[in-house]
Amino acid sequence: MSLKKHLMVAGAAITFSLTSALAGADTRTLHYATPAPPTDRPSNEVLRWWTNEVKERTNGEIEIEVHWLQSLVKYHDSAQALGSGLADISPMNPEYVESRFPLWTLSQTEIGSGDNYIANEAWHRVLEKTPAMAEELKKNNMVHLIAYSSGPRVNASTSRPYLTPDDFDGDKVRMTPRAVQAAKQANWNVTPVQVAFADIYSAMDRGTINGAQTYTYLMPPYKHHEVAKYAVETGIGQSMVVVNMNLDTWNSLTPEQQQVFAELNDEYRTRMARAGLQEAEDAREMMRTNKEFPTEFHILTQEQQKAWQAALEPVERAYAEKLAKRDPRALEVFESFQNELRAVQKEVADNGYPWQSEKVAGN
Repeated sequence: MSLKKHLMVAGAAITFSLTSALAGADTRTLHYATPAPPTDRPSNEVLRWWTNEVKERTNGEIEIEVHWLQSLVKYHDSAQALGSGLADISPMNPEYVESRFPLWTLSQTEIGSGDNYIANEAWHRVLEKTPAMAEELKKNNMVHLIAYSSGPRVNASTSRPYLTPDDFDGDKVRMTPRAVQAAKQANWNVTPVQVAFADIYSAMDRGTINGAQTYTYLMPPYKHHEVAKYAVETGIGQSMVVVNMNLDTWNSLTPEQQQVFAELNDEYRTRMARAGLQEAEDAREMMRTNKEFPTEFHILTQEQQKAWQAALEPVERAYAEKLAKRDPRALEVFESFQNELRAVQKEVADNGYPWQSEKVAGN
């Protein structure tokens, strides 16, 4: 090769390297902390879709690095990590820090529909008409992105299916704090046992507990179906997973970058609701057809649900009243969420999910 060609090739290489370096320098990485394992389950695919959309719509200016399996921060500490900026974005459970988030804590409920979309849409409507929610986040140096529901709760057990509270029959059961309160007030014949969610499998396997409250979509990944002979999907109550961004991070974004996040939020939460519904159905099908670990699967009827609701409703209201001592608006948020849950549940019963009606209209 001639000297001239050598110089031309070297010049092109230098130009390419400089261009790449400048492009890399313009890319900002935001850190997203999650407790989820990096599997290909539907909700993870939605998260990957969202991170790709953010990068594409910001022309590569923003890249989101997902830190799986609590590798950046423990889920229990996610609120503190978000507020301090250790994580730029993270899902969190406000109930872990209810003293700082009395209003957002009401997104966790033992009553009302456990349907992923219904809970998702109902909570979104509460946020739209309640400015106090954004104020509470701002006090904690956060801004809201989306929330999605964990979906229907399940009573998993080894002794008998827990179709009504009478079926506890003295069993030792891992229960949520408010379910424990309901058990005391309604005089259920049950012995509540404190067991970490991650330890449900081993506790049931050893016989330390006879049953546990868990979630439909989490039974397969946590292998609860391997130790539970019975699974009863209650159809009531759920936990909202709240995804927030550090406020300093948000304020450091350009208006155009903020607009990208804002424009994506509706589709992001709808996709997460659909993914949650799909994960729950996949879990049901797996448990119903699993020959190695057969699980007797039940879904409560409306009449059976009433027995649980009757005991849990006064406890939920009392909990809202307790939170109202920290923020008087808590009772208003509680009532609003329950009203919206009923309203959206009726809409779905009458018209189906939005994507179903859109599909019909498209045909």
